[in-house]
Amino acid sequence: MTGETNGSGQTSIEIRELDHQLVSSIRRKLPNSPPLRSQSCIFRVPVSIRRSNQKAYLPNVVSIGPFHRGKRNLKSMERVKLWFLHCLLNRSPTPEKVLDCFVKNIRDMERYCREYYAEKISLSSDEFVEMMVVDGCFIIELFRKCCAQEVQEVEVDPGCNLSLMTFDLAYDLLLFENQLPWPVLECLWDLTVGQDQRGTSLLRCFALSFFCPVIPMISEDPLGIKLPIKHLLDFMRNILVPSAAPDTETNEDRNWHLLDFMRNILVPSAAPDTETNEDRNWLPIPCVTELLQAGVKFKVGNKKDLLDIKFNNGVMEIPPILIQEGAECLFRNLVAFEQCDRSCTDKFASYAILLDNLINSTKDVDFLCHEGIIETYFSHEDLASIFFRLCSRTVITDFSYAELSRKVNAYYKARWPKWQATLRRDYFNNPWSILSFLAAILILFFTFAQTLFSVLSYQDSLARP
Repeated sequence: MTGETNGSGQTSIEIRELDHQLVSSIRRKLPNSPPLRSQSCIFRVPVSIRRSNQKAYLPNVVSIGPFHRGKRNLKSMERVKLWFLHCLLNRSPTPEKVLDCFVKNIRDMERYCREYYAEKISLSSDEFVEMMVVDGCFIIELFRKCCAQEVQEVEVDPGCNLSLMTFDLAYDLLLFENQLPWPVLECLWDLTVGQDQRGTSLLRCFALSFFCPVIPMISEDPLGIKLPIKHLLDFMRNILVPSAAPDTETNEDRNWHLLDFMRNILVPSAAPDTETNEDRNWLPIPCVTELLQAGVKFKVGNKKDLLDIKFNNGVMEIPPILIQEGAECLFRNLVAFEQCDRSCTDKFASYAILLDNLINSTKDVDFLCHEGIIETYFSHEDLASIFFRLCSRTVITDFSYAELSRKVNAYYKARWPKWQATLRRDYFNNPWSILSFLAAILILFFTFAQTLFSVLSYQDSLARP
């Protein structure tokens, strides 16, 4: 009996020891910091988002940053990037000294820059710093050469014609996965310009000049925007949409990286939106064709604010938009950026979803193009297809057009506007129908008047003695 008791006690001790070892093992695996830092703003696009169009998130000609580094189809541009670094250094009378300053300053920023990426970058310190310097200097020199119209003079590789690749380069620099931290560009810029140009908005002006041919909707001055910008796309977003609100308030006024810079041009600053439960609970609106049948009218809205869509008294105002090659890529990366970055609101995603609601067929595109709301180089079938799959797997918590959605759906369900629309469509759809109706009204009026006078004359004759 005693032996059995001792055996049971020994087993309990062994189990406790195993538990202690397991606890120690789990504790060693626990991270000391959150897996996603608050500063992280450069992500890989989630599989659920990129599934509908993989190519929209992949660079065609150049790799920037670590996510697509070393890919075979992008290696031809590596020589160009090194040549552009050489050209940038030669703008200084002491190129060796400038290069030494590049490396030293970026090395000091290395830990800070690594935190911009949402995943651990498995590059050595030297590899990471070299990538930041080469890629950052390539972008700066590309902006300089394009603004000075020197791109056509660059001859590095017989099969690499940069003057024909500018469009692809521009969109590659706006890919969410193809980004550098904005402070890297600012640092390198300040080291290559005079003392009077450091800390100014000149880099933003060069960037804007480079992207203007790609995004013709730009209408605002970026120098007036004072926002904490994360990357170039964010800056561009604020320029295109003057009335949109900043995503978060911070004490720092900085750009985080190129995509953030572009986003802020497209969605400029204003008062932050207040999220309510009503903004979470919204219903899709009918497409253009169905709204027309319900009596809704469409007109061109404010040209300076892409997102300023309004609906009042049965009239929907939509700002005009040019849809050209690359627009789907830009829109998709804007939406992906808003979906991944926790500090971003869903402004562009809301806009894309609203367009997806309105455009359900080529008939919808035909009407919007006829009214001047959409201008496009695509076939109407292709454009309808683009919007049909644009917001696949997109989840938003704060729909910017929730109030508009409620107004449109309430108007659509009302009977009187539908009767009016049916009357116009079935009986007044051409001038002859209107003339016939007016003629019928006149005939009825004269018939009534004649009858009235006859009755009055008869009564008058009876009243006479």
